[in-house]
Amino acid sequence: MSPKVMVRLGRPELNALTDCLAATAQGQSSLSFRFAESVAAGQRIYTCAGPQCAPEAALLHGQVDLVPEETSFEEVYGRWGRTEAPREGDFTVRLLAASTPTQIIEIASEVWNGTRWQAVDAIFLEGMPGARLWLSGSRPADPELPPERVARFTSSFGVEAYQRLRRSTAVVIGAGGTGSVTIPTLARAGVGRIVIVDSDHITPSNLERTHASFPEHVEAETLKAELARDHVRNIDPDIDVIAYEGRLPQPEIVAEVMSADILIGCTDQHTSRITLAEMARRYLVPAIDCGGLIEGANGRVTGQIIQLVVFRPDDPCPVCRGMVDPVRVRQELMSPGERQRIKDAAGDGDVPPEAHEVPQIDTVGYITTVSGTLAAGYAIGMLSGRFDPPFERMQMNLVADCLDVTNRPQGHSPDCNCRMVRGRGDGGAVQAHFAVPDHWKPARLLD
Repeated sequence: MSPKVMVRLGRPELNALTDCLAATAQGQSSLSFRFAESVAAGQRIYTCAGPQCAPEAALLHGQVDLVPEETSFEEVYGRWGRTEAPREGDFTVRLLAASTPTQIIEIASEVWNGTRWQAVDAIFLEGMPGARLWLSGSRPADPELPPERVARFTSSFGVEAYQRLRRSTAVVIGAGGTGSVTIPTLARAGVGRIVIVDSDHITPSNLERTHASFPEHVEAETLKAELARDHVRNIDPDIDVIAYEGRLPQPEIVAEVMSADILIGCTDQHTSRITLAEMARRYLVPAIDCGGLIEGANGRVTGQIIQLVVFRPDDPCPVCRGMVDPVRVRQELMSPGERQRIKDAAGDGDVPPEAHEVPQIDTVGYITTVSGTLAAGYAIGMLSGRFDPPFERMQMNLVADCLDVTNRPQGHSPDCNCRMVRGRGDGGAVQAHFAVPDHWKPARLLD
């Protein structure tokens, strides 16, 4: 069986494509991009590399052929598919694009597999969910009509929004307090495929925050990912939902991210936040990170903080934004055995900070519920094309005047190399902040 083949373009490439389509009347017929190839789990993905990628990077040439206005896309596509093999140094990824009378982008793509041009199985266009995609060599299929259970949703957002959600894949990292509300919210709106990732099981302290959890799940040591998966199946049996016991950036989870439309981070770990943004950047998958905490002093609660951060492929990473504590990262990556050896070596002296236990983030169920619901809502807006998050890094305080909602836009740090791996896919792993520790359990697809 041939591997599934996918192509991804980010917003800068799509902006250039839109401008060029508007210029076809002036004779422009094509434009060029560079692509990185990644391979995992029976799939190949071609991501459009950013302009700051190192010139020595192993990138492929790509070309977009533009269909002039008032010309049949289908007719051009029929001729376009019968061309000769590329010459050495020629492009090996190609796209055909047109603008419809209603200003919707129509697009097809093929890649050279060594013996023939192969039509791609999926095309991902960041921020353009309404494009007409010619996949596997076929015209776009007629979308399914929505069921009655989403009538309120379609009356608010339109039938087309539901149909876009139904074609979408969301990967959710973390199925605890925030994830346990994000996941069913996506399911109830109609997201067609949901991948759930978590490495922990339900404990007594989770019951106050984790939706759909009960004492019997503690007794059975039910995995959080399994609980969330079953919750989705009860909401809508037709959703393709799968669950992993695992973490990012384990290869099995990365393979799922490669074919996702959006990535949502619902953990309180700095390592997870770093990897979430790294996946967004390398594989051109937009991501949302959410969380919440409680602050207090002198017996009073002074802050109930909710934070949502958008990580688009071209956005500053968490290190650029000052969101990462290096000591906390070392604590999270350290095995219990390593921690104990450092403590033993310290003897009666001071134990190095990285050998301390990972500090607990104080939060409660209604805070994680609000945070997870907002993350799901903005994800639904992005997937449906109805609205985008109006912020880069949003914080609110539930006990402050008017919630004290603020946006904290931040630029790239000149000391960070995150822009060099934009669109590099697997090739960007050489500059990853950390590798999967040997002591992590292997990722496991749950039955």
